[in-house]
Amino acid sequence: IFESHDLSCASPATVSRMGMIFLSNEDTDVKALVSSWLKQQPEEEGKRLVGWLEDYFHSTLKWVLDKDDLVVETSLVGLVLNGLSHLSGVTCKEEFACALYRGLGANLSDQLRGDLAKMIFHSMHVMPPDSKRLLDTYYSPQSGRLQLYELDVPDAIAVDDLSSQSGSMPLIRTPEVQRSLAMFTTWLEPENRQPFILVGPEGCGKSLLLQHCFRELRSAQVATVHCSSQTTPQHVLQKLSQMCMVISSNTGRVYRPKDCECLILYLKDLNLPRPDKWGTSQLIAFLQQVVTYQGFYDDQLEWVGLEGVQLV
Repeated sequence: IFESHDLSCASPATVSRMGMIFLSNEDTDVKALVSSWLKQQPEEEGKRLVGWLEDYFHSTLKWVLDKDDLVVETSLVGLVLNGLSHLSGVTCKEEFACALYRGLGANLSDQLRGDLAKMIFHSMHVMPPDSKRLLDTYYSPQSGRLQLYELDVPDAIAVDDLSSQSGSMPLIRTPEVQRSLAMFTTWLEPENRQPFILVGPEGCGKSLLLQHCFRELRSAQVATVHCSSQTTPQHVLQKLSQMCMVISSNTGRVYRPKDCECLILYLKDLNLPRPDKWGTSQLIAFLQQVVTYQGFYDDQLEWVGLEGVQLV
């Protein structure tokens, strides 16, 4: 059985000798996906979310699909799960509105994300503090209302903090920085850890934002793999073997972090590994297997599971 997203590299002889099943986006039942996600939430939280999801999630998803202008190409299932991932723990309608535009708008340009936020606030009859700064709007649990991100400058920055020897540059929390952090910090929280890709032009500060978040984490270690055109799955496995211990379980061997609860495997410059002549990358295929099945096959073709490892 072969699974492929297209047949561009299949010969006519291959095509003529094999039966085929085509699964399109039209066959994907979004309501079943949402229902399955709801069942994984605490009972009280699920009861609170079900009405808002029915009233607002599906119409907002349709708006995003109709625009058909995602920054990074993804599947319908990926888009739905991305939107749902921000809704865990939501307590009120205002918080739901902010979480919804962050989840479904994370893969949109700033212009479209602003239009999406405007549509959501209007359809949900939620009044933002400033209609001209919709993307700077967030829900504050402390005050119980919507507020705006404001410039947050550290009390004191020394010259030494700006040197390379300090190990980390200080982060000036401008409104733009704070809203960028809000897009992905929820995926680093212990109760909602999920693999994610941070995309942006060269030099825009992706590493600085991630390093700031990593420093704030507790009971977590970061293992960095600097990708190049020659990076292969073997390099990732070497890093995992250095940072993890092998444990035997009833399902077979399992890699677990040695000295912490969670190991974050940070793959920097993931776009650099060179694809082969068919346009595919072994590294990307390996990472897809790890994300989908939480494990991989070793050199002896034995299954090895992964626990407590997050890909970024």
